[in-house]
Amino acid sequence: MLVKLYDFMIRKHPEILTICFVAISLLFLSRTENHVILSLQTKWQDVTTFVKKPILEQRRKQKVMEENKALRMEVFRLKQEIAGTKSLRNENDRLRDMLGYRDTSRYEIIPALIIYKGFKEGSNIIMLDKGRDHHVGKNDVIVYKDGLVGRILACGQHTCMASMIVEPDIRVSVRIDPARVYGILKWHHGNTFIIDDIPTSVEVKPGQTVTTSGFSEIYPADIPVGRITGVTSSENGFTYIIEGNYFVEFNKLREVFILRENGN
Repeated sequence: MLVKLYDFMIRKHPEILTICFVAISLLFLSRTENHVILSLQTKWQDVTTFVKKPILEQRRKQKVMEENKALRMEVFRLKQEIAGTKSLRNENDRLRDMLGYRDTSRYEIIPALIIYKGFKEGSNIIMLDKGRDHHVGKNDVIVYKDGLVGRILACGQHTCMASMIVEPDIRVSVRIDPARVYGILKWHHGNTFIIDDIPTSVEVKPGQTVTTSGFSEIYPADIPVGRITGVTSSENGFTYIIEGNYFVEFNKLREVFILRENGN
């Protein structure tokens, strides 16, 4: 290999020397300040600039187009966020108007679908499609547009389990209006409830409404529960046994609203 290279250099040494001399000469000429050389260099730069300009302009336009595209995408994303925030605010206002409760202003209202109802015959345990990812927590109150539904029992990441107030063991502290007498409501059968131990000294009549009292650690005040349908005296003669119907038709529920206190 080295022998071939040596033979090549011997045979081509005039050409090699010429190329070297020309290269050295050009190097020296490029570093001189001779006005002829400078003029040639300037003209050469003009030629190269003229050739390069369209390419540079095309690159600049491409960069500007890419930046504009990125900016348009960012503007679109920001508009989406603004629209989403406005939509959530409008939805909460709409739901509050629908619910009509005086105390919902301090609550975020989260719509939820019932994805499973009842784990056994006669059970009123339901599963909702909202969980910790939606900031739902244990003991958050569940309502519908007609009134109180129940509360959250346990939460997963994307779903939660809840109990409805038509469970046999559930008790709710309520107020009867306009009598403004307080009692404990419990499920009776079907879509009916009873309230025991209301003194006969208070005037309670069918047609009066029942709402949450606000004395509970879970349920806020003024959520509608039902309407009184019957009032009878108990065996002791000093108290009433009051019967009524729930406002919510629990067997027809498909969706509910979760009340989450703002700041939690």
